[in-house]
Amino acid sequence: MTNLVILSYGSRNEYRRAVFAVLSFFSYYEADEPLPPVRVLLFTDRTDYFSQYLGHLPVEYVILTPEQQTEMMGTVGYRHRIKAVVVGDVLRQHPTNNLLFFDSDTFFTRHPGPLLASIKPGFSVMHTVEFTFEDNAHMALPGSKTVRDFITALEAHPFHTSRGEERFVGTQQCWNSGVLGLAPSVIPYLPDVYQLIDYLYAASHWHIIEQIAFSLILQTRDTILPAEDYVYHYWEGSKKMAADALLAHTFDHGFVSLPAPAQRAKVQQLVAQLPTAIPAYLAEHREIGLKEHAINSFNAGQYAAGYRAALGYLMKCPNDRKFWRDVLYHTKKKFK
Repeated sequence: MTNLVILSYGSRNEYRRAVFAVLSFFSYYEADEPLPPVRVLLFTDRTDYFSQYLGHLPVEYVILTPEQQTEMMGTVGYRHRIKAVVVGDVLRQHPTNNLLFFDSDTFFTRHPGPLLASIKPGFSVMHTVEFTFEDNAHMALPGSKTVRDFITALEAHPFHTSRGEERFVGTQQCWNSGVLGLAPSVIPYLPDVYQLIDYLYAASHWHIIEQIAFSLILQTRDTILPAEDYVYHYWEGSKKMAADALLAHTFDHGFVSLPAPAQRAKVQQLVAQLPTAIPAYLAEHREIGLKEHAINSFNAGQYAAGYRAALGYLMKCPNDRKFWRDVLYHTKKKFK
């Protein structure tokens, strides 16, 4: 048995992405094929939205309350820590089952059977290599810091892990964790992952610390295999906005009333179209890129670039009240 784990809470867009991610998997993986059994463990703050789309599939729901989410974020208050805790809880609760976690902003582009088969003791799966830390040493981080500051903090601190005293270095790789394929053999490593998350997030407030922690631990214990040939991951904010519009067009207009073969055909059509439809949509809606550039610039402390992009966006979308509040928040932060 492989547990397919997905985490989806907070908004209709988020739920819709998760529905598509699960349906894309099962558009290839038929229950009557001679394949290892799978089940979906869907962690969410509500189930009613999902049941109308996924009721025919082996899905078990795990409710996440706001209180549970806060607890999972730990003393550092790091939102993406929830993912690491969910993954660890599932592995410990099902110690004979492999796990394949995929972010809601992913979808499968080919049959996942070989990917599932590659998960075994000594071999873990992540989405793809993004960079080595040294190669991005001058990249800006929150609080006027850079990746160079992160490397300094990383290399200066000896970690007491399951392997004894351990040090990590800036020449190691950061993998994207949009996909995590783990065998039960990684259970002893989980406290190491949590330790790195808590220390490194407190030291840097880098929003990708969760995937950094998994990357550092897994590459020093296992061989990491890439999932990029099986999964498309549209993690960037602008791509998410484009995908949300395209997914809404499919799932909010009579999808649930279609017979199963027609639903499957719709999903496969989306799988084929989205890799080119997303950039085409962004080319037609350049304001999305301006908004993302503004937010990224503010987060990196690059206020001049942020204000230029914000002005360009607000000239096109002056009624976006949430974005006005975001600009005001960053302005107050700048002049504190």
